[in-house]
Amino acid sequence: MPADDVPPAGAVHRRGHRGSQGKSGQPAGETGLMGLNLRYFAIRAALFGVVLAVVLLVGVGGLLGFALALVISGLLSYPLALRQRRAVLRNIAERRGGGPQ
Repeated sequence: MPADDVPPAGAVHRRGHRGSQGKSGQPAGETGLMGLNLRYFAIRAALFGVVLAVVLLVGVGGLLGFALALVISGLLSYPLALRQRRAVLRNIAERRGGGPQ
């Protein structure tokens, strides 16, 4: 691999790179599927934690409380995590070469 093809280490970014830029200054699509999935998982896990705390404070405990929190957080995560879900799907489509639809 030539020295020009080596990606920059750490948080250093190439300034002369052409192409569409994301919010972080990285070229679009360079956020990575792992980062998008991690953000999506974190949102869903935090939402589950909040719903579980509310369910436990209401007084529903044990397996029923856990199951209830799982169902409620699953239903709430659909509209609340829609942007992250779409970003993951868009990234997968770009990797397959289909591009955004």
